[in-house]
Amino acid sequence: MFEIQGDPLCWVEVDLDAVGNNTAGTKEYLGNAVRLMAVVKSDAYGHGLLPVARTVLAHGADSLGVTHPQDGVALREAGIGAPVLVFRSLLPGEEDDIVNFALTPSVSSVEQAERLSAAARKADLKISVHLEIDTGMGRTGFLPETLKEAADRLFSLPGLEWEGVYTHFPSAMENPSFTHRQFRSFCGIVQELAEQGVRFPLRHVCNSAAALLYPEMHLEMARIGNLLYGQTPGGMKSSPFVLQATWSFWTRVIFLQKARRGASVGYGRTYRVRRDTVLAVLPLGYSDGLGLDVQRRPAGVGDLTKVIAKIILGYLGYPLGAPHVYINGFPASVVGRTGMELTCVDVGKIPDVAVGTPVRLSAKRTVIRETVPRLYKGREGAVSP
Repeated sequence: MFEIQGDPLCWVEVDLDAVGNNTAGTKEYLGNAVRLMAVVKSDAYGHGLLPVARTVLAHGADSLGVTHPQDGVALREAGIGAPVLVFRSLLPGEEDDIVNFALTPSVSSVEQAERLSAAARKADLKISVHLEIDTGMGRTGFLPETLKEAADRLFSLPGLEWEGVYTHFPSAMENPSFTHRQFRSFCGIVQELAEQGVRFPLRHVCNSAAALLYPEMHLEMARIGNLLYGQTPGGMKSSPFVLQATWSFWTRVIFLQKARRGASVGYGRTYRVRRDTVLAVLPLGYSDGLGLDVQRRPAGVGDLTKVIAKIILGYLGYPLGAPHVYINGFPASVVGRTGMELTCVDVGKIPDVAVGTPVRLSAKRTVIRETVPRLYKGREGAVSP
């Protein structure tokens, strides 16, 4: 365990043994014939890029996936030599990092491929690359019709070794029929390229959700993120193997305030106390990532109805799904607006709360600022007995 120096106001606990066990379980589920790419983007989902990378590789991951080439550089400078796929398109000039640190880029345009080819020729080597095909994500990658037009130029460029080809599923959980159409489109394009003499040793389409739902789509490799971090994909209640919690966010009570029925709490006075109680003040807020969430557009009329119902109930003083924390094992509701650096929770019915009592928080892992110290349980890279 890596100890945090001093007595911090807030901290993140990361269980590397749990990360390792989740990785080993995922690898066993996929089987020896399918390579496991461990997705460690966004600082390994807030867990810490380098400790997690070492741990997943020690427990069966075959390669790593990152969004930005800078993360690949950090992995190489830390002595990690496993294959690293960079997901996003490169800006002009970033080819130097690909060459100098032996990273594997995704190719989404002819222009990008030409820059990589020039960099490979200059360095007198071959660059392993993966072709990205956009079958419905609507982000990066060749559209099928664009790829057909560009194929002759693209696959004649010197210095590029076409190691892999992939696509991305935007709604593997929510829309199986669309996902199957994407898969058929992808397989058709890859087959057409094979008939033209272009073959890829590694085909990969599955994220965590697809890997669980569609075993027939595992192909040669799967890109796994959520499962490694103990999370079943949204909407899925269980997985075929045991997942362990890997991450928790903590703070301490810094002040206790008595509150009378009818008193207002926080900015805008949006919350009124409904009974005499005690409020605990926590030393963090939205600047630390607490209370931040992605505002999404309702997916349909039913979804819109739920959103409206939540707003109305919250206005009437009965918030549905209100944010909460855990103190001494009991849930405590956040009351009032989350402040920039201070937040109040109702602890009137929770026993033994005092200044200094630890508090476990609910927050998005990837929005917790990097200055919040991490405490690591277990040994990075260690294989559990």
